[in-house]
Amino acid sequence: MKKINTLFLPFILLVNMAQANDEKVYSFIGVQTSATQFEDKTTPTIGFRYGMQSSNARTAISYNYGKKSSNSYHTLIMQMDTGIFSNTFADSKLKPYVGASLGVMQHNNKDLSSPRDRGYLYGVNAGVSYIVNDIIDLDLGYKFLKTENLNNIDSINDLTFAMHYFY
Repeated sequence: MKKINTLFLPFILLVNMAQANDEKVYSFIGVQTSATQFEDKTTPTIGFRYGMQSSNARTAISYNYGKKSSNSYHTLIMQMDTGIFSNTFADSKLKPYVGASLGVMQHNNKDLSSPRDRGYLYGVNAGVSYIVNDIIDLDLGYKFLKTENLNNIDSINDLTFAMHYFY
């Protein structure tokens, strides 16, 4: 439990910092699909997100599940983003961002001698959000994640498409 608390402490800090600045914070939920590459294989995934966003920062927690042949995996990832080129895209519906991600992963591979493997993820992410209207946005993002304590996976490349509903 201590490790989980340490992983998600930045999420709580971002929300508190935004509220301390009297900045408007919007909550959102979303669904996502990804093409995730590890072990030289690309696996389709499905997942959901919950997060909070201010005018210049976003923090989200996402859960993903992917399965292909004897491989399956679950991830729980916290992603922290900030907008870039804000002046250039001030009047645009496109909002580019960069950020950092960290989380946990469980990988199951029935073909290995120890079929269940658990570890940590950390890395960078970038992408662009398209603001459809006041309550919906579409997000196309890329994450590069390194792994710790996973025996058979060194890194993950993740291309994600998500839809968020703000409330």
